[in-house]
This record gives sequence, C-alpha cells and structure tokens, in this order.
Amino acid sequence: MGRECGYLALIAGITGGAEAVVLPGRPLDPDELATRLYDCYERGKRHALVVVAEGADWNAGRLASHFKEHHTRLGFDLRLTILGHVQRGGSPDSFDRLLASRLGAAAIERLATGQDGVVLGLLEGRIAATPLSDVAGKVQPLDAELIELAEVLAK
Repeated sequence: MGRECGYLALIAGITGGAEAVVLPGRPLDPDELATRLYDCYERGKRHALVVVAEGADWNAGRLASHFKEHHTRLGFDLRLTILGHVQRGGSPDSFDRLLASRLGAAAIERLATGQDGVVLGLLEGRIAATPLSDVAGKVQPLDAELIELAEVLAK
C-alpha cells in the first residue's frame, strides 16, 4: 500500500480535509503538530484530522502516545484509527470499473503475445506497459506541488 512513499496518505489528507499529513522521509516535530492543532481549536474548530502514512517515522501510535503524555490541553478527544485492508478500499465507481476492465484486457493481450515482465498502468489516458525492472524496488518521490497543496489547505 505504498508504505515507503506516502502517496495514499497525501491524497487522503487533501481530499479528506486533514489539518496535517504526516509522511515518510519528511521531518516532523510533534510539538509543532500539536501547536497546529491548538491553533485549529482556537479558531473554533471542534475537530481535527491528521492522516499518518504507514511508513512515517512518527507513526500514528507514537504520535498518540506523545500527545497523551505531553499535550493534555489539546482541546480535542484523541482517537486513533488504523485502517485495515478492507477499510482502505471503498466501493469502486465507474472510472474504477472501466480501468479494471481495460487493464484486464491489456493483460490478456500481453500474455497472449508472450509478453511478460511488465506492469500495466494508465499513462496519459492510455494503458501502457512498463518493464518491471524499471519500477521494482524503486520509490517515486511525491509531487512537491501536492505536498504544498496539502499544507495550504490545512491552514
């Protein structure tokens, strides 16, 4: 599920209106995060959402423990939810169903012609095959514009 990159957490944070997104490989001072949440409370918000990626150095459990120990005046009841595989999914929409059909058909076509060792995906609106050796074991950096968008929307 992208443990090392944080893409899913970043997108969930943006689309879910999170006050903060905690990502792998990005420094986090939990006290600064607490200050951001205090500020939300002072502005009248009665809830705050923090999305924490699986591979973040300060994972959700560590953050919850830190807040319970050092930030008892947060203003919010602290609730920790760790999503399981079923919760991560959701119901497919028409785009998801169409994409699955297109990828399935392309996979059958590739196998029928003897082509293997590729990963199929959507690239510029078309189904494209990329050699597995080009992507296996590599982490694509997050789009800096999306990270900035998450930070701007959280204010």
